[in-house]
Amino acid sequence: MPEQYVPYSAAWFTLSLINAGLAQSKGRRGLQWWLVSLFIGPFATLLIVVWPAVEPGVPAIWEGPLSRTQATIVGLIAVVAVLAIFGLLAYVVGAFGSP
Repeated sequence: MPEQYVPYSAAWFTLSLINAGLAQSKGRRGLQWWLVSLFIGPFATLLIVVWPAVEPGVPAIWEGPLSRTQATIVGLIAVVAVLAIFGLLAYVVGAFGSP
């Protein structure tokens, strides 16, 4: 792996750990949010901060239907993630595909 990716990987991993702690402080499952944060990073931070804390005795967000706002946020994050993946693939193929 090129050395230029190491600082970004370390920052991304550190952010995922911070997100897990933040999720636990808001009454959510830290392990699940850590795994989600490994894939969507700062977008997971946005979700954790925007969604209200879970009150004791109230089911978590994914145990019931999502509200319209939550579904919109999740949809937008999915679209951005797919576009980022395709952009990365296009860059890799463009950089290494032609002689």
